[in-house]
Amino acid sequence: MFDRFRVLREISELDPEKDCHKIAFLSGSYDFPQDVEISLGLAFFRTYAIPSIAKILDATKQFENFGQKRYDDTTLILGEFLENGLDSENGKRAIDRLNEIHKRYGIKNEDFLYTLTTFIFEPARWNDRFGWRKSSPKEKLANFHLWRRIGERMNIKNLPRTYEEMEEFNRNFEKKSFQKTPEGMRLGAATIRIAVGRLPNLPGVHYLVSQALSSLMDPPLRASMGFSDPNPFFQFLTIAIFKIRAFLLKFMWPPRKKPFYVTKRKNPSYPNGYLIENLGPK
Repeated sequence: MFDRFRVLREISELDPEKDCHKIAFLSGSYDFPQDVEISLGLAFFRTYAIPSIAKILDATKQFENFGQKRYDDTTLILGEFLENGLDSENGKRAIDRLNEIHKRYGIKNEDFLYTLTTFIFEPARWNDRFGWRKSSPKEKLANFHLWRRIGERMNIKNLPRTYEEMEEFNRNFEKKSFQKTPEGMRLGAATIRIAVGRLPNLPGVHYLVSQALSSLMDPPLRASMGFSDPNPFFQFLTIAIFKIRAFLLKFMWPPRKKPFYVTKRKNPSYPNGYLIENLGPK
């Protein structure tokens, strides 16, 4: 019988602050590689619901004109420091590239901070609903400490010092800032096209993807994105599929023996490889 909880036991022996990168790596690369990617993909939509963020993203036209590349660039930059460590050569280069990309835009500090919080909290919230197990307290704390360190290296100011304070900021900022805007709706539509473009070109795929995404969104986010409420049948089907997936992963699917690296998989935008310094807009 396979040992589904081996990685969790290893995590339980580590310190969530001192070993934050190792915990996040074990969790994300062994137990939840697809879940992290799905949850952070959905987190994009939460940033679109912030008018000031949506306005900057929409003005670049990166999602509309180069949607798949924009998604791949973000995934690879994050992957370089999440998989290799913040103090590794590749990790430092990726953080430098991230800062270089952002410095050309007049992004407010609180917008930087809010975006950071989505990377902290959305994976655990996804696991609460659809993971084959919930994130442990150590995993949640480790993710907080890791992303707080990333925030420091991005020169984000007024970073909350505790997990609870960071989550309170996240909730309050969404409550006061979520708003439907033309920019956010355009970004949402462009992101749906990215998702559809990765699937077989069959009739009705766009409708099914839209229904699935709407089903996974909470009502405030759905309203802010201008999405209609999902068809009850497709909402039930979407949730059932992810619940069944969690059951199969927990009880029938063998655990991963080797880590999953997003930086080493085949990438549609860079079939011949990439340089960290060339990721993102020119």
